[in-house]
Parts: sequence; structure tokens; C-alpha cells
Amino acid sequence: MAEDANNSTDQSQDVQEPHGEPQTDWEAKYREAVSHSREWEKRAKDNKAAADELQQLKESQMSEAQKAEARTAKLQKELDALKAEKQAGEWRAQVAEESGLPANLIVGDSLEAMQAHAKAISEYVESRMPKNGIPKPTDGSVQPEDPRSKGANDLRHAFERINF
Repeated sequence: MAEDANNSTDQSQDVQEPHGEPQTDWEAKYREAVSHSREWEKRAKDNKAAADELQQLKESQMSEAQKAEARTAKLQKELDALKAEKQAGEWRAQVAEESGLPANLIVGDSLEAMQAHAKAISEYVESRMPKNGIPKPTDGSVQPEDPRSKGANDLRHAFERINF
């Protein structure tokens, strides 16, 4: 069947245009690519089935001690990963408290890396702040008045007094 597809592809690609230039049969190329893809898909499925069968055979030949050892090693890896994740969370919380940054912005795989990252973020934020220093409201109560908005506030107050 693949040979038939190749023969038809070769024949269809040799079609000549009226001006003597060869014309490519894209549909035949597509069919050929699909058949090639299906062939490799079938091979991959066969290989997966063989790999699963081999794994089952290996597991059936293992002694109980070897099986227990393999399970222990797997569980130890999981435990180590959880401990590392917990330690990273503790470091992240510590650096967040020290730097005043949100913990979700801090990344790194060690305390020093997290501190360096937090320092870099802080330096970047400070470099982007205006030089005249805009005061930060701590409780959100009193906002400094922008001199440009004074005219807008006067206009708003004038309209509030008018009864329509």
C-alpha cells in the first residue's frame, strides 16, 4: 500500500504546467506524510507495549527485598522533595518579612539566592521611583493632594452646590 502511494506520488508530482514548469501535487505529498506518520505512530505504540511488558517481567523477577528497597528509595525521594519545598517556603517567608516584598515575588533555591533576588527587586523598584519622593500612605486615610487636581476639585464643588 505504501508502494502504491509512492508510485502515485511520483506520477502526480511529474505533472507539467502549460509553460513547462513542474507543478507540485500538494495533496499527494499530504497523503504520503499522513501514511508515514501513521506508520511511526503504530511503531511507537508497539514499542510502548513492549516496554510495559519488559517492566512487568523485571518486576516479577524481583525478590520481595528488592521490591521493598525500590519502594523505600521512591518514598525517600518524595520525602526529600517535600522537605526541600518546606525549607524553601520557610526561607521565602523569612526573606519576605525582612524585605517587605510579597512572598510570591521571591524566587531562589537557597536562602542567599532568595535574599539576592529580593534585593534586586527592591533596587529596581527604588530606581523606578520619582526622585522627589512621593510619600506612601500607611493606612490609606490621607492622600497627598496633587496640585494639578485643585482646579478639578474646585469645579466639582461648584457643580455640587448648583441645584438643577
